[in-house]
Amino acid sequence: MLLCVVCCKSAETPIDATGESVEEVPTQKLERFSTQHTEAGIVKWTLVGDTSTFHGSYVEVENPTVEIFEDGAVSITLTSQKGKQFLTGSERDNLHLSGNVVGVSKNGTLYSELLHWQNRAGKLYAPEEVTIVRGDSTWVGTEMFANPTLETVIMKNNQFKLYPKDEKTDENHNTSIVPE
Repeated sequence: MLLCVVCCKSAETPIDATGESVEEVPTQKLERFSTQHTEAGIVKWTLVGDTSTFHGSYVEVENPTVEIFEDGAVSITLTSQKGKQFLTGSERDNLHLSGNVVGVSKNGTLYSELLHWQNRAGKLYAPEEVTIVRGDSTWVGTEMFANPTLETVIMKNNQFKLYPKDEKTDENHNTSIVPE
């Protein structure tokens, strides 16, 4: 009889002194965290962080570094102060990065305070202001969608300072700047 009471009690939602339910304590905390996402045995992205906290449907990561792969090679490396990997639901395998987000690819460097990796779409999304730097050229806008190599970027509320030497426009290096 005592065993049943103990087992049943552990399944209850925690409540505070006022009778309100409280946020559950993280299920696990780790120092130095590393994971990768693969599809059909091919690595799509890796995530490494200083510490991680598991919350059931997502993992919070401190000081994450994300490498996104295309055709077996790193297409962009992203760093930030905080990150979140979603483990379930419609956002499964998506990543959210916040706090001094920097993305480095062969086609430039991206700066933002908030960036989302939409795994199924294979797109980077930043709802807030983003700056992209290519050589001496800068491009500032909001609501950015981009592929991981930063070859194709779409933004709203654009401000440009572009130099032809920094923008590849020949047939072998198609770079699209698409203001909306």
